Formats: sequence, C-alpha cells, structure tokens
Amino acid sequence: MKIKHLLLAVASAFALSAYAANRPSGYVTICKEGQTCSVTGTTTVVAFGRADKFIYKTLKGSFSCSQATFGSRIEGGNNECSIRPASSSASANSVSSSLVSSIKPSSFSSSSVAALGSCKAGSIISGKMDCGSVSIGTSCSEQNEKQAPLLTLEEGAYIKNLTIKAGGGADGIHCKGNCTLENVVWEDVCEDAATMLGGPGTVMRVIGGSAKNAEDKVFQHNGVGSTIYVEGFNTYGTIGRLWASCGNCEGNAGPRKFIANGVNINGPVAKPDGSSSYVLRLNSNYGDKATVRNLKIKGYKSAAPKVCVQATGITKAEEAAGAKQANQGEFWNTAYCDISKSDVTSF
Repeated sequence: MKIKHLLLAVASAFALSAYAANRPSGYVTICKEGQTCSVTGTTTVVAFGRADKFIYKTLKGSFSCSQATFGSRIEGGNNECSIRPASSSASANSVSSSLVSSIKPSSFSSSSVAALGSCKAGSIISGKMDCGSVSIGTSCSEQNEKQAPLLTLEEGAYIKNLTIKAGGGADGIHCKGNCTLENVVWEDVCEDAATMLGGPGTVMRVIGGSAKNAEDKVFQHNGVGSTIYVEGFNTYGTIGRLWASCGNCEGNAGPRKFIANGVNINGPVAKPDGSSSYVLRLNSNYGDKATVRNLKIKGYKSAAPKVCVQATGITKAEEAAGAKQANQGEFWNTAYCDISKSDVTSF
C-alpha cells in the first residue's frame, strides 16, 4: 500500500511539472540556463523562466541564457530561454506578421540616450534611454485621477529597464505620442500603470515587463485613433482590468486599438469587492478593436473572468446629462473583440 501511495505521489508530481511549462504557449526553447543562445533578425522577444513564470527581454545576436542577461530568474529549478518561431506568425494563434512588424519598436542602441529628461520621477523624456534597472517613485493617492504622472514620454521616447516602486506609482507613465516601454516593472500599480494619450496613428508599445496589484486597470487608453501594443507582459496579484478604452472622456470618440500577444495574467481579475471582473473593455459604438492572441490566465474558467467586454461609450457632456456607459457583455470573434476562445488558456 505504501508503495502504491508513493507511486501515485510521484505520478502526481510528474503531472504537475509537465503541466507547468518552462516556456510560454506558442514558444519554443532555444537553449537552457547557463548556455549561450543566438537569435536572428533585428530584435527578438525572448522569454526566460520556468513553471509558467517568465521574464521577457528584447534581444539580438548571441546572449547568455542567465540572470545576468535578464536581471532576475525564476527560483525552483533550471530556467529556459524560448522564442516564438517565425512560422507561428502565420498561425491562427498569432497576430498577423504584417501588423506586428508595422508597430514593433526599432532596435535600441545604448549609445542613443535621451535628448531630454532622465530616469527620475517627474521627468519628461524624449529620445531613447536605458534606465539600468533603477527604481523610482513618488507617492500614491490610490484612485485619484488628478495625480501627476510619474513620467511623461514625448513623441519617439523609448525607455527600458525601469522599476516603479510600490507606493510610488502616482498616475503612472503618460505616453503623448509614439513611445516604447521595454522591461518596465510596476511593483504595485497606483492609479494606472500607463496611459496612452497620443493622437491618430500613434502607438504605445509595451515589450516585456510586469505589473502587480492594479485595483482599477493596468493600461488606460485615452488617445483617439491610437494603438496600444503589448507583448510578453505579465501581471501579478489582483488586477481590476488589463486594458480599458476610456468610457467617458471629454469629447470621447474612436477608434482605439489594443493588440496583445503572449500576455500572462498570474492572479485574479477582480473588482475591489472580490467579484469577478473582465480583462478588456472597449467601446463598440466608437469602433474600438481589441486583437488578442496567446493569453494565459491563472485559474481561468468560462466567463470567469470575462475576457473581452463590449460597451457603449459616452462623452463628458452626455454623462452630465445623465447618460452612463453601458456594458453589453462578453463577446468573441466580432469586429470589435478579435479574440477566439482558443486564444485563451488556463494554467
């Protein structure tokens, strides 16, 4: 009997280890911890980790699959380096290659530093800046929308390797045009992690990085006609929402576009009262669109949380007259919610 129980325990442990993948869904391992990897192309998003937990970084050429390259590691076993194969971009579970290539960030050169501002709280940044994993922060007044932004990114700004301290996130990072945030970590989100304010045709790119404990949302989208693109991003703790198109902005309109590939939600998606919330919300009456592939949600079950909710947005003037933004419910494979049930997996 003891032998039987032992065998069952071993089998269970093996099943759990097999279930907890050492690479994100759709990725392939290119080398293991301690080895030297090589990737082709200008830049490639590489995942480093194990057991369904990963750190993402955009790399090119040869690099060491190690903590030295990625800044940290997942404890408990050997980590692996993995990438999404080029051929997968044509599959049903990937965002179209032409769409991705049109909005991916340009190659980052460490010799190209910011022309304006610095990696300090309150800075206005223009140009490219590697913050060297510095930690910054000011204060947090929870859901006070009148807080000052922690950083403001002007047109063309590109920041990487930045940590925002818990209790110091304020109104997060404001993007006023085309901008890129690479390997930015929010230790504890205050009002929002980042807000897109850019106008028509502009893109806020979020490559790698993570955010923890966003009571309301991680990404706020205000700029009409703009796009937020997120790849290889992780959330931890409880978040209210991953992304929301503004439901009641002054002169509210659209369309706003959200594109996400390889996002992992490592905790509950819930309202402050603990009830289940939704991952994305858009305004279908303004033509907003969310395109999502390879989304992993811890403990996901059908409609818990809802993934893509279509709503009817309003303006401030309409709100003053008594109108309210109305959620229409969860939708799949529509002109607005471009996401299939097969694009979402539980772990």
